[in-house]
Amino acid sequence: MNYMFKQTTSIVCIFFLSFNAWGFTNINQAYPDPGLKPNRVVAIQLLAMQQNGASDYGIEVTFRFASPQNKLQTGPLSNFIMLVKNISYSPLLNHLDANYLEIKVEGNKAIQDVIITTSKGYRKGFRFLLSIQQGKQFKNCWMTDAVIPFEIKEA
Repeated sequence: MNYMFKQTTSIVCIFFLSFNAWGFTNINQAYPDPGLKPNRVVAIQLLAMQQNGASDYGIEVTFRFASPQNKLQTGPLSNFIMLVKNISYSPLLNHLDANYLEIKVEGNKAIQDVIITTSKGYRKGFRFLLSIQQGKQFKNCWMTDAVIPFEIKEA
């Protein structure tokens, strides 16, 4: 029986370590890459916003993963920073945690809904719309086309 307990503990520890390794990324090295799946792109963006500081480096990392079409809509990084800091998107900054709902991928489009717990402790939803880029610069990279906030109905 003691042996079985050790075996179970090892499995739990391996799962826990794998989850932590997946959950923590060095955002300094994060750039669009064809090897990144759409849910991973969203996870990097959320981690960057969670770690955002006075220099707005987290927002800058998030901007790296905005699709060229998204950047046409939002403008340069300075505009993107102001957009993220507005009332609709500011809950993403320094949020406490994120719950990823099931991703929907159809062809070259993906939708990832995420429910975050804000730094003030309330929950808010965000829908990430992503697509695989066909342009020369980011060919075959998943990038974010839009993020749509939505309210969570608390029971």
